[in-house]
Amino acid sequence: MSEVDSGPDVNIRSAAYYIALTQVLCWHCGSMTGVVALGLPPEHETLNLDGEGDDEGDGVSDGEAKDLDGDVGLGTHFDDWQPADGNAFLFYVGSLPESVQSRLRDVSPSFRFAYSEATQNSYWANHCDHCALLLSDYELHCEPEGAFVPLSETAAAGIELLRVEEAFEAAADGYAFEPEFFSRMRGA
Repeated sequence: MSEVDSGPDVNIRSAAYYIALTQVLCWHCGSMTGVVALGLPPEHETLNLDGEGDDEGDGVSDGEAKDLDGDVGLGTHFDDWQPADGNAFLFYVGSLPESVQSRLRDVSPSFRFAYSEATQNSYWANHCDHCALLLSDYELHCEPEGAFVPLSETAAAGIELLRVEEAFEAAADGYAFEPEFFSRMRGA
């Protein structure tokens, strides 16, 4: 993907991406609030560090969340980009290009870079539209029935995907490959 000139911290890149939108009940104040996520279409690429992955090229089974943050040791190659042949959601996103940040601010001002006490780290996170408290990526992306972990076609239909046709790159610690019911989300 030569159209994306990746920086040193980037571990995901794609020629296009999705902004996923849905509503959840805030577990802090009990109000309905909008949340967003970043999704990737097939043929995005992940950075494969030495010794990681498998013969399939993505190292992840369908629907499995994967930690993309690895310890870097001597002999690690930073140019081993592996194509992924399925859709994915990203979470615990640490860096994004300014153009993506701007688009996300337009869609959801409550999605912003913030420090999380729970993870002791900063990442792009959803915040409640009403009480402004951070909504954990773990709850949204890793728990069954989380906003972006639908357990039925009906729940998946409540997620809208907006496809953005521009180059994308990110540094993400969370990666859910081939999320269940992705093809049932509106706009997929």
